[in-house]
Amino acid sequence: MVDEGNPHHYFVATQDQNLSVKVKRTPGIPLMFIIQNTIVLDKPSPRTVAFVKAVEAGQLVSVHEKQSIKQLKEEQGLVRNPDLRRRRRKKKKVGGPNPLSCLKKKKKAQDTKSPASEKKRKRKRIRNRSTLKVSSEQQGAEG
Repeated sequence: MVDEGNPHHYFVATQDQNLSVKVKRTPGIPLMFIIQNTIVLDKPSPRTVAFVKAVEAGQLVSVHEKQSIKQLKEEQGLVRNPDLRRRRRKKKKVGGPNPLSCLKKKKKAQDTKSPASEKKRKRKRIRNRSTLKVSSEQQGAEG
């Protein structure tokens, strides 16, 4: 499964010393083992570290290649001016207060009073005691 260079990115977990030595010889295969009920991921082997450095060095663009790319872009007219690249920042518009935190304006009361209500005078309420006594006497006689 991992002889062809571990294309599926498998981890190998083993307690066998012989197998772990063979796995460490091939670069790019992580090794796991158990120590006192704890699964431990072994540090990368020196071959794996060297392999990773070689791959990274191959992927990086050298200084000479960067210069040649820059010259080709200038010849083609693809170079962007740093002055044109800068954009003006939009100024934030000053907004008003939060409408939810403001009190609503009170409506003005209209001063339209009817003339009849101004002329009307207040009258004191007078209770008719004679009818109360008569009605209570009638209820006492009947009941």
